[in-house]
Amino acid sequence: MAMLTILAVADRIAHVEGWMQQAFYPVLLLILVAASLGVPLPEDIPLIAAGVLLRTNPEIASWQGTIAVALVGIMVGDLVLYMLGRRWGPEVLKHRYICWFLTPDRFARISRRFHRHGTWFCFFGRFLMGIRAAMCITAGATHFPYWRFLLADLAGATVSAPLFLLLGYWFAGMIPTLLHYLADAETSAFAVAVVAAALFVLAYRTRKQRRARRIAALRAASDRDGPASNTNSSPAPRPPADSRRSVPSIETERSQSR
Repeated sequence: MAMLTILAVADRIAHVEGWMQQAFYPVLLLILVAASLGVPLPEDIPLIAAGVLLRTNPEIASWQGTIAVALVGIMVGDLVLYMLGRRWGPEVLKHRYICWFLTPDRFARISRRFHRHGTWFCFFGRFLMGIRAAMCITAGATHFPYWRFLLADLAGATVSAPLFLLLGYWFAGMIPTLLHYLADAETSAFAVAVVAAALFVLAYRTRKQRRARRIAALRAASDRDGPASNTNSSPAPRPPADSRRSVPSIETERSQSR
């Protein structure tokens, strides 16, 4: 499972890398803004892809410009989410775009963490994939101080963005190998899926046939037992006429004899 996850990440990195080769800075900026706004694409992916391009195509961009564009893209998305939360408060959870990644229960848990840890939670929340967008909205909805949020979020982004760029730069040579493994894994997964589907259909048909034979046997047995039970059963004997007299008539005869 972990290997498949790594291969899927490598495939995404390769796709984003292809987009960045067309227009490095604009694509990096747009993807990071979208990722910060909660689009289901972790901001780590474009940062790692940017690091890979800085290693394989050094002339495409500079480190200073890449870090600056990355920080701008990250902070723009985070501040937009913060202002939405601050403007609408807890009512923002009712929005159909927000409610799919920030439920009321999750909002309550993050709010308690803000009250308990404050600025530190805002700083370390940038390193937790899947909680960043929810953290920014909750900070605004709970009226966490703007300048404390800005400084803590910027400090976290200043650490996380260069870190993922360096990861992409260091492991750039592994991407082609991972993509080769991904192609082999896709072929193997398809073959396994076909075999599993065939086994499932075979098991289903076998079970269905066994059930049909069992039902047919039960019906045949009930048909054989039915006439015999009707033949053996005889009507119950009727009681004698004297025994059918009612209790009040017997009492009447006794009174008359007296």
